[in-house]
Amino acid sequence: MASDRLLRRAVVGLLAAAVALPSAAVDGFLYTREVQVPAAGWVRVPLDLATVQHLAPGGADLHAFAPGGGEVALRVTPAAQRSERRDVSIVKVDRTEDGWSLLLDVGADPAPHERLFFDAARVTGAPPVRLEGSVDGKTWHPLATGDLFRLGEDADLQQISLSYPSTTDRFLRLAWPLKAGGPKVQAVEVEAVSGPSVTYTTRGAECQPAGSSTSGAVDCSLPLPAPGQVLRRLTIDLEGPGAVGYRLYEPRASTWHLLREGTWQRPANRTQQLLAGASEPIAGSRLRLELFGAAATAPRLTGWGVELAVQTALFRAPEAGRYTLAYGGAIRRNPHREAPLEEPPAGAETAWLEAGPEKEQPVPALPEALSAPGAALGRTRFDASWTVIAPSAKPGDLVRLELPAEVYATARRDLGDLRLALERSQIPFFHWTPPEPALAGGERALHPEPVRGTRVSEAALTLPASGLPLTELVLTTPGAPLRRAVEARYLEPIRRTRSLPGDPLGNPREAAPVTHALWECDAEPPLPCRVALALPGTAPKILAVRLADGDNPPLASLDAAAWRRRDVLLFVWPRPGTQAGTTETVKLLAGAERLAAPSYDFAALGDVLLARPWQPAELDLAGAAAAAGASRWTRWALPIAMTVAGLLLLLLLRRILAEH
Repeated sequence: MASDRLLRRAVVGLLAAAVALPSAAVDGFLYTREVQVPAAGWVRVPLDLATVQHLAPGGADLHAFAPGGGEVALRVTPAAQRSERRDVSIVKVDRTEDGWSLLLDVGADPAPHERLFFDAARVTGAPPVRLEGSVDGKTWHPLATGDLFRLGEDADLQQISLSYPSTTDRFLRLAWPLKAGGPKVQAVEVEAVSGPSVTYTTRGAECQPAGSSTSGAVDCSLPLPAPGQVLRRLTIDLEGPGAVGYRLYEPRASTWHLLREGTWQRPANRTQQLLAGASEPIAGSRLRLELFGAAATAPRLTGWGVELAVQTALFRAPEAGRYTLAYGGAIRRNPHREAPLEEPPAGAETAWLEAGPEKEQPVPALPEALSAPGAALGRTRFDASWTVIAPSAKPGDLVRLELPAEVYATARRDLGDLRLALERSQIPFFHWTPPEPALAGGERALHPEPVRGTRVSEAALTLPASGLPLTELVLTTPGAPLRRAVEARYLEPIRRTRSLPGDPLGNPREAAPVTHALWECDAEPPLPCRVALALPGTAPKILAVRLADGDNPPLASLDAAAWRRRDVLLFVWPRPGTQAGTTETVKLLAGAERLAAPSYDFAALGDVLLARPWQPAELDLAGAAAAAGASRWTRWALPIAMTVAGLLLLLLLRRILAEH
C-alpha cells in the first residue's frame, strides 16, 4: 500500500512538474488564449462561454504563463455582482377602471435596476400586475407583466417583489389589479445590480408529462453551457391559458434542491416570466423546471434563457508582455499545500483585459503508463458480466460509461467489486459521481389504502431494480391545506407476510422506517403540495409510504418519485495488440463480495478527465442474463459434478457388492 501511494505521488509530481515547463506545458493543453498585459500589476480576464465550456469544473485546469515561460498564480472567480436597494418615492395612486395605478419615482440619474420590493400591510394572492417604464414620465413602454410573489419561506412574508428586465428608467408605473384589493403599500424599494454578465438563450426545451394524467404538469430539463455557473436570472416563455405554478431546482449531491417556487397569474395565452437566480454557483450543468397548469391543460415552454455572472481569471502580472492562458490539461497545484491567491487589497487597481481568440491544440494523449492494462484479475470469480459497447471509440480515446440500474442489483453497495477487463487484465478507470440525480422510479396517482386497526394509510412504490443507491423520495398531491406525518420503509419481498384485507403491504412491523417528516402544506393551486424525504443507502424493489391520517380520509391521489445517485466510469479504450491473441472485448464485471476496492494511478488525473473530449459507451444488457447465469453455473459446476460422481460411485459399489 505504501509503495502504491509513493507511485501515485510520483505520478502527480511528474504531471505538476510538466506544468512548470512553459513550452511543454502549453503543448500539453487542448486550448490556449493570449492576453497582452501593458504593465505589471493585478489583471482580471473575463472568460467567455467557449472558454468556460472547455474548462474542468471550477476552472481547476486553467493556467497562466508569463512572457518568460514561468507560471503565475491564478484564481478563477465569478465577477462580483454589486446589489444595492434604494428607496423609491410613491408619487401618486390613481383609481382606474380595472384597479389602481401607482406612479413611482426612482430618482434622478438612476443606476440600472431590475426588481421592485414592496412592504405591504397585507399579503394577497394578486392577479398579474403590469409594469411600465419611462425616462421623462410622459412616454411609457412596457417592462414586465407578472405576479407579485412573497419572499422568504419562514420569515418576512409581508414583503413581495416583481422582477423585470434591467433598465435605467426613472419613472415606473404599476397597474394594480382590482381583484388584489386596495394597494396598502407602506414602502417601495428598487434593486440596482451592477456587474458584467453573459446571456445564453435557446428555443424549446426537453419536457415530459409529470404527475397524474389530469394534473396538467410538465417536467423540463434546462441544460446550462457549463457547470459551476452563477445564475443571475432565468427568463421563461410560456404558452397556454390560465395560471401556472412553477418550481425551479438545481442539482446538489445527487438530489434536486428547490431554488424557487410560486404561481404566475397570467393575463394572456403567451407571456414571458422572470425568475431571480442564486448567489452561489450551480454545482451541475442542468436546471430542472416543473410547470403546473390548471385542470388538465399543461403549459408549453416555448423558449428560455439564462443570464450568468461572468467568470474571470485573476492573476498578478510580474511584468508587462504577452501572457498565455492554457486549459484542457493538468490540474493546478493543490491550493491547500500552497497559499492560495487572494483578492487584490482594497484600493488596488485591477486591469480588465480581453483575451485573444481561442486556439485549439492537438489533443494530447493521456499518459500511456496510466492507461495501460493493469494487474491480472487472478482467480477472482464474478456473478455478472456485461460487454461494453462503444461504436464511436477508437483505441486511445477517453470513454464514459454510465452505470445502468441493472448493475446495482449485482454489485456491492460501495461498487468496490466493479472491474473493467480485457480478457483477464484490468482496465484502469476513474469513478465519478455527477451532481445531477437520476430518476430511479415513480408512480402516478397512487391511492393510499388504510391499514386495518390504525389511523394511517399506506401505498407502495415498486422500483425497476433492487440495490439502487436512492437519495431522495418526493411526494406530491393536489394543492390543499395539509398537515400529516409521513414515513418511508424498505420492504424485502421475500420477507413479506401474506397481505390481509385493509393491510396492502403485509405486517407493518416487518420493517423499520428509514426516513420520516412532517408534511405541512398550504400551496396555492395549481401548485401542488410537495415534500422531499432523504433516503439512505441502497433499497430493495419495494418502497412503502405511510401517512398518519388521523381523523382525515386517506389522500385521494399521491404521486411518488424516487431519485438515485449516478455513477460514471471513465477509461481509455484499449489499443490494438494490448493483449495478443484475444478478441479484445471489454467487459464490466461485478459481484465479488470479498474483492478489495481498486486503486489505480489513472484516478490521479481526476478532474482532468472531465474536461477532455470523450466517447459514449453502454452495456450490452441483452447478453447480461446469459453471462450472469454462466458465471453462477461456473461457480457451482464443480461441486455439483463431484456430488453426481460420488452418487454414481456409490451405486456402482453397491452393485459390485451385491454381485459377490
